[in-house]
Amino acid sequence: NSFPWLWVVMGSALVLILGGAVFLWQANDTDASFTPVVEGAPRLAVDRTEVDEGDVPLNKMIRSSFTLTNVGDQPLQIMGEPEVELVEGC
Repeated sequence: NSFPWLWVVMGSALVLILGGAVFLWQANDTDASFTPVVEGAPRLAVDRTEVDEGDVPLNKMIRSSFTLTNVGDQPLQIMGEPEVELVEGC
């Protein structure tokens, strides 16, 4: 019990080594089959641009989802609040 600091140092080193290994593994885990649509810049692609929910009663909440994908070869950053335009009666 005269060396409790030794266990602390060994435990901390183990955590750092494992954390570094996981970080490096994830950094190298890229999709080899991905071919960018745009090179040298990010590009946002949306799986659909329109949603038709049919006839919806007034004040009824509906939920729609979209899949956003970066098809460029550079990191994509979305800054600020996204804007959504709602067109009624179309």
